[in-house]
Amino acid sequence: MIYYFDIHRTRVFGPMFMKSGVIHRNQFRSPLMMRALSFPGIYRMPSALFYSRPKFKRGDDKIIIFDTYSNERMVNWLCKNWPDKRIIFWYWNPVNGSRLREQVPERVEFWSYSKADCKQYGFRHNTQFFFDCLAAKAERCRARKERNPVTKALFIGRDKGREGALCELKDQLEMAGVRVDFQIVRRPEGRYVSIREKLMPYSAVIDMVMDADILVDYSLTPTNGLSLRPLEALFFGKKLITNNIEILSADFYSPANIYVLGHDKRALREFVECPGKEVAPEIRDRYLLSNWLRRFDEKL
Repeated sequence: MIYYFDIHRTRVFGPMFMKSGVIHRNQFRSPLMMRALSFPGIYRMPSALFYSRPKFKRGDDKIIIFDTYSNERMVNWLCKNWPDKRIIFWYWNPVNGSRLREQVPERVEFWSYSKADCKQYGFRHNTQFFFDCLAAKAERCRARKERNPVTKALFIGRDKGREGALCELKDQLEMAGVRVDFQIVRRPEGRYVSIREKLMPYSAVIDMVMDADILVDYSLTPTNGLSLRPLEALFFGKKLITNNIEILSADFYSPANIYVLGHDKRALREFVECPGKEVAPEIRDRYLLSNWLRRFDEKL
């Protein structure tokens, strides 16, 4: 199993794939190769100069390509050189009108985390996933009885134009007696600058998740599929505040655990103070990476 993955996110999530027993690769041999493709005439050079070759385990029958930084040239290169493998193109982000499907062989399968995009573009659906290697740590966190003396809410993510809405939510949470820790990464003058770190390892993010009581999820596309934050809340036994209305149809949705901005009529303080509700293990386990992989085969 191969993941052609975003160069920037590989440093964040790459170790999680490896520890979960999944082979992954960067799409490009290096960031320099990625930038080189923008130069005039570069497309006349062989694709193998730019893209990383897959490395398969015995029995692997598919290549899953993540959407970030992917293009038709790379997909066509994979189709030509590995005709015996299933080629799955996985949208982990909103489609935003991509024409890729028209530019690659028909045998390429298109899948998405977003039911709305699946309906609009005729893709197949698979859920968001959570890393198997974190399941044991998450279980220990759920079993932990002690809680913070003051309820703590956490958000970690890039600005993407949502800083204003998050700051408003921060004020509301503080009025409800919640201690707020929002790590918003801004982009002044073309460079991302974070309050703490330019690039936080996912292991560090998980440590902060474990120390929080409430996770905040704010999407600019609140009718698309779920991000990682709802699954982090699910697995680590945290409450969730989100504006994503898709969560109302999730099998793990419970008003005791999840507050939906713009939909929920309760005061935030009421939600903060109410006790959470246990989620059945079989519902939680459905979102593990290993089960996510199996669903690609179940829906053939």
